Amino acid sequence: MRVNKNYLEASFVSFVIHGIIILYLLGFFYYESQNKSILSKPINVNLVFEEAVEKKNKNVRAQKNNLEASSKEEVEIQAEVASESISFDSIIESVSLEDLIKEDSKILFESEQSQVNKYSSLIIQTIQSAWRKPMNIQDGLVCNLRLSINKNGRVIDVNLIKSSGNIRFDNSALKAVQRVETFSFFNKIPSNIYSSNFKNIVITFNPS
Repeated sequence: MRVNKNYLEASFVSFVIHGIIILYLLGFFYYESQNKSILSKPINVNLVFEEAVEKKNKNVRAQKNNLEASSKEEVEIQAEVASESISFDSIIESVSLEDLIKEDSKILFESEQSQVNKYSSLIIQTIQSAWRKPMNIQDGLVCNLRLSINKNGRVIDVNLIKSSGNIRFDNSALKAVQRVETFSFFNKIPSNIYSSNFKNIVITFNPS
């Protein structure tokens, strides 16, 4: 009985030792220390700097996007202006001074010729208005008259230079010029045109 008791005590001690060893190996004795916080008390941390940096980064990105958009718009506007711009070099042809002088002379001549035609028509209309058709003469008679007119439009001289073959018709033409006596519109004729075209004129008188 003494042996059995010692054996039981030894077995119990062995069991306890082995249990402690197993618990030690399983980390049972370090559970509290492992779960224990390193810091003794909580610390409040505000991430102000990070928020400011993030906000600043957002502003920088927004400004960058705005600059990129503005640059893109400017490039597009410049491209549109370049595409719409007209190069006058391709339109204007080189013109020599001689060509310009000829062109001016042509324009001046056309202008003078236009005035000559205008005042010639007025002279003929004025004479025809003053003409009295003789009785019992055939139609289609034509005669040529030469007139000398001063700058004020007064008829200084009139001569028959080509007869129509009918003396009454010729005399009626001469009398028509005499009735007119003065062309009132001569004061509107430029001096150079008067001297070269209306100082002495020949009229083909053919009233209809």
